[in-house]
Amino acid sequence: MSQHDYPELTDIAPEHENTSTQAPAAAQAPEGAVLELVERGHRLAMALPVFAWPCTIGRAATNDLVLTDPSIGPSHVRLHRNEAGHPDAGPPNAGQYEVEVLDSTNGVWHGRRHYGAGERFVWQPGQRLTLGRGVQLNLRSTAQPLPATQRWRPFSRAQGLLTAMALVLLVLLSAWTTWLGATETGALARQLPAILLWMLGGLLVWTLGWSMMGKLFTGVTGFWRHVCIASVGMVAMALLDVLLSVTGFAMSWPLLSRFASLASFTLMAVVIWFHLRAATLVSARTLALAVGGLLVLGIGAKLGLQWQTQKRLGDNLYMSTMLPPEWRLAPTTSVDQFMQGTDSMREQLQNRSQLEKDDDEEGDDSGLD
Repeated sequence: MSQHDYPELTDIAPEHENTSTQAPAAAQAPEGAVLELVERGHRLAMALPVFAWPCTIGRAATNDLVLTDPSIGPSHVRLHRNEAGHPDAGPPNAGQYEVEVLDSTNGVWHGRRHYGAGERFVWQPGQRLTLGRGVQLNLRSTAQPLPATQRWRPFSRAQGLLTAMALVLLVLLSAWTTWLGATETGALARQLPAILLWMLGGLLVWTLGWSMMGKLFTGVTGFWRHVCIASVGMVAMALLDVLLSVTGFAMSWPLLSRFASLASFTLMAVVIWFHLRAATLVSARTLALAVGGLLVLGIGAKLGLQWQTQKRLGDNLYMSTMLPPEWRLAPTTSVDQFMQGTDSMREQLQNRSQLEKDDDEEGDDSGLD
């Protein structure tokens, strides 16, 4: 048996090295795009990855993306990927996406500009295209980095327990405020059922409204999430109102009771912000700016109307609701100090009475004219 029957390793190693070095490099995946069909402005209805060009969009079954809307043409648009640049536009357009309009009936809206059949334009990733009577498409390049995955937390057992505790506390607060405002025996038993019925019915209507809005814009109702937000918000507003009124009475701080409604408005704005976060896909910062702007306008309008009608900025008069005297922590006012306070109050009432009299006289004069 010759030595050629058992070749040495050194004899075959160069052949393996040559085959490995001569192997063709792995072909890179072609850069493509994702066509996103958008419903109601934000909800993603369908996504189609595209790696072969050109790509046609229309109502006919032969298209790459078939849309069944009757306002879409059989072949509505043709999407091109310009690898070498458009001959009329030059090399800067290389690698961009171009839309060729094929439909002559409705055409295409790109931003505020309308394109008819035969026209061609550049479509940048991230921009929105409107076909027919409102079919909206987004373009996303596969080379673009994906945004961070949004965290999704379903309604948990802890949130359910929080909602139940908030509802129970809301019933207790309603009973307590009804008892404080009762002027006769048995008023609590007569008034409390009606108050609870209106309160829970209003909570249900409020929650259903936000759930329908969530279904419209996000495709998810989130009913129990809105129930949690609304119930916790109602409890927080009730506790805040009680805290301000009790603290104002105990410490003799009239401003707390007079401007308690402004604090309630602010807390209501926070509750609405949470509802909007759950019912829309708008960013938290945009919602905060919008709700904050409306809050400032609302508070300004309320203070202006309050001053115009009653010549004061505060809403509730101090000690308009009497609380138990044992809760009073402020030192007792002497008789002389009390009489001095009534003198200043008498002067304010006289000035207001004179202003109202002057307004009535001006109104009578204008009527005679």
